[in-house]
Amino acid sequence: MKVVEDVDALRAAILERRIAGDAIGFVPTMGAIHDGQRSLVRRARELDGCVVASVFRDPAEWRILDERDDGPRDPRRDLALLESAGADIVFTPAVTTLYPTDDLTRVTVEGLTRQLEGASRPGHLDGLTTVMLKLVHLTGPAHVYLGQKHAQQVVVLRRMLRDLFLNVELVVCPTVRDPDGLALSSANARLTIEQRHAATCLHAAVNAARHAYDGGERSGEVLRARMSDILATEPMTRPDYVSVADAESLAELQRVNGPALAMVAAWIGRTRLTDVMPLGWDVA
Repeated sequence: MKVVEDVDALRAAILERRIAGDAIGFVPTMGAIHDGQRSLVRRARELDGCVVASVFRDPAEWRILDERDDGPRDPRRDLALLESAGADIVFTPAVTTLYPTDDLTRVTVEGLTRQLEGASRPGHLDGLTTVMLKLVHLTGPAHVYLGQKHAQQVVVLRRMLRDLFLNVELVVCPTVRDPDGLALSSANARLTIEQRHAATCLHAAVNAARHAYDGGERSGEVLRARMSDILATEPMTRPDYVSVADAESLAELQRVNGPALAMVAAWIGRTRLTDVMPLGWDVA
């Protein structure tokens, strides 16, 4: 596995694999690698000849959340886990590599980056689209792999790829969960034992919406109420938003007549977690 830090080295490593005839599969990560991210690498390994992963965390992400990045970081461990999952090339750029001091360009997907995560974390999704466009241009992948847990990111990036005529397929993989249902996330490491137990209410909430939907419930208001009721049973939880939205436009639904997303975001102590459940469609 090659580890590269600068743009020229990345392009040279990818060109070598292209000359060999390999299609590129790209897995973006922010480090603190867990089995959810490794599952994306393994999926890319199945479909593409060369798997490129990135490890990049923008400090501005944590300014948006008004908390410092105090999660565990072990670059050697991250690289070992990515290699064992099947990555061929790992790109680990510095912030100044992707955002030089004279950088002025930002990418916005109008209508999709202002609600939900965009409302709670102003600028976050514009930052996502900007960095992802840069990474896609640098890696030139046939496929980009994302987890369904980040449902709004999936919707936004799919629209960006389509609108900008980028010949890249977005491969969406199912959310990986612990046995008790909690979606895997690097943020989980910041939870205390008590908070970790409380956090399972997010999965319980979106699962309640799915079961109600499977039982015939189509009212968006009722489905949102089911999720809110579950979150309200856990006193350590401070809900941010509860949503039943169209799977393409992210518009809140009064009635679910097509593919939709049941989504929640909540604070457990100083840690913000999200979860999602597709309604009326399969992820893969």
